[in-house]
Amino acid sequence: MLQAYVGPLILLSLGAGIGLLLVYAPTLLAPRRPLPQKMVPYESGMDPVGTTRQRFSVHYYKVAMLFTVFDVELALMYPWVIFFREDPSWALLLFISFTGVLAVGYVYLLRTGVFDWSRKEL
Repeated sequence: MLQAYVGPLILLSLGAGIGLLLVYAPTLLAPRRPLPQKMVPYESGMDPVGTTRQRFSVHYYKVAMLFTVFDVELALMYPWVIFFREDPSWALLLFISFTGVLAVGYVYLLRTGVFDWSRKEL
């Protein structure tokens, strides 16, 4: 009865062991030479300027969320292409309705001025 679990348990313990080894091996094997130049925050090859408590505009986050929404739309179009082969008329109707809802949302956002970076209020 227990012999059926031996193989999966061996694979599970082997996977956990390799995972732990890969996580902790750099900590144990890597040389440590903390220099002041290495302790400076690094961003895009430029030296840091200003304080670390700098606030970002809310517009930045709004545009990031909108990009994510429309990026997900594109990701949902890939399965639609496969469905289009099976039933083209139904798939076309689904595509037009799905894209239409997103287009209405995009026009609403465009009219409310979400994409206008110069405005101060939300």
